[in-house]
Amino acid sequence: MSVLAVPRDARSAGDESRLSVFADCHCSDPVGLDFCNDFKSKVKDSTSYRLVEHPDAYGIGVHFWCLDLWNGLPGIDKELTGTMSAVSVAFTIYAPDQLPGEVYEDSSVFRVGKDAAEEMSGRILTAVGQLATANKSAFDKIRNPPKAASPVPTATPFVIQ
Repeated sequence: MSVLAVPRDARSAGDESRLSVFADCHCSDPVGLDFCNDFKSKVKDSTSYRLVEHPDAYGIGVHFWCLDLWNGLPGIDKELTGTMSAVSVAFTIYAPDQLPGEVYEDSSVFRVGKDAAEEMSGRILTAVGQLATANKSAFDKIRNPPKAASPVPTATPFVIQ
């Protein structure tokens, strides 16, 4: 009996139809970390997407930057620290072999309270679905590039002497 080790992010049977999502999190505050981890869990559990560690063949990049909304502000009660995060998200599409880098799609800034991280991560996943739908034809062309036309045979010139 032998055991075959397969990398965790490797494509399995049926995985080819799932769109890659690269979630890039720069969140050091507790609410931002919970929000980002919940988003990644939703992508992992999705039947439409697969979470990747780096931009692979093609997909959507979701880049988060978070910071505690109350930390370090003068006159703010320390009890508020760790209760709300300001989150910036930028969405990109990528296809390293066919695009010159990640291409900007959209961005937003919003607040996430510690009790709303799960709801907001679901909303971001919905936004990923909207971007996937909007870019469907581009992803289809990346997935199935047009085949190069076969060279047309040319007649060999006959030299008359």
